[in-house]
Amino acid sequence: MPYDELIKWTEFFKKRPVGWDADHRTFLLLKAWGAKGKAEEYFPSLRQIKIAEEESKSKTAGKVTPSGRFLELMKNAKDGDNLTNKPWETKNG
Repeated sequence: MPYDELIKWTEFFKKRPVGWDADHRTFLLLKAWGAKGKAEEYFPSLRQIKIAEEESKSKTAGKVTPSGRFLELMKNAKDGDNLTNKPWETKNG
């Protein structure tokens, strides 16, 4: 196994620990039986997943901005479906 792959697997298992799915199923059963509280309070593996999700959200917050040709056409549109710039029409006819 290459070193890069080993590092990626290590990062994956930090975000998704072994057995988290069984813990999640068990929490759903506990919830059905009337358990109060959140999954992170009962299972450390689920707490680890929650922390990893929060970290990834904080890293990408504010960095994702919509862009592209379609968005540009939508911004330039007037009166609903009248586009000011129609790329399929040419000036020569």
